[in-house]
Amino acid sequence: MGRAAMVVLAACFVALLLLSGLVSVGAAPTGDQIAARVTEKLKQIQTVQADIVAEFSEGPGKSVVKMGIRVTADRAAKLTRMEITQHPVFEGQIMILDTKNDQATVYMPVTGQAFRGKTASIAAQLGFDLGTLDLNELLSMDPKNLLSCTFLRQETINRLPYYVVETRPKVAEAGPGVQLVWVDAETYIVYKVEMYDAEGSKVASVTFDSFQIDIKLDANKIKELPRGTKVTEIK
Repeated sequence: MGRAAMVVLAACFVALLLLSGLVSVGAAPTGDQIAARVTEKLKQIQTVQADIVAEFSEGPGKSVVKMGIRVTADRAAKLTRMEITQHPVFEGQIMILDTKNDQATVYMPVTGQAFRGKTASIAAQLGFDLGTLDLNELLSMDPKNLLSCTFLRQETINRLPYYVVETRPKVAEAGPGVQLVWVDAETYIVYKVEMYDAEGSKVASVTFDSFQIDIKLDANKIKELPRGTKVTEIK
């Protein structure tokens, strides 16, 4: 998987930080208020399941690639699962992060194989820091960890009001650019995230088709692989 695609996956989780409980409709929130209230609200969230549509480019002049992703995470069990539901090449690929046991698993649908090992070992194979996908780490959004978080404006999309927030998080994988986040002003759920590089060019966007929190999850289902999968242990 290309680095741009992996960055989008990380950004999907970073976007989870920008949910809910920000301010009442009609109020003009400040960046500091948003960061503080999001931090307080997200400390209460235990489980997340979201269907995400991501669009990104692997580089200048290259066509935009669309990717569908289902994300499932259980904070108490320290489990995170990502399944690619739409992509011209990677559809069906599954990534599972078991932070409690320092274990990561990647399933490749083309070969019917999965690779499992220490998080660092699998990350080395992928060329990507899987630690950024840990829900406990991502839910620890603290204002001091943000370069900036600024309320820009309110927009109406399909007759619904949205807050637009600009963030510059200290996440290496996100690069030096900014993220624009659209938050439903009535339900306080993230609707869309756009990512820009240092030159101001849009490199990716993430739209949440559905988002559920604090639902009952089965840890075994989160770790489940397709029947007949051959698992190779990576030392």
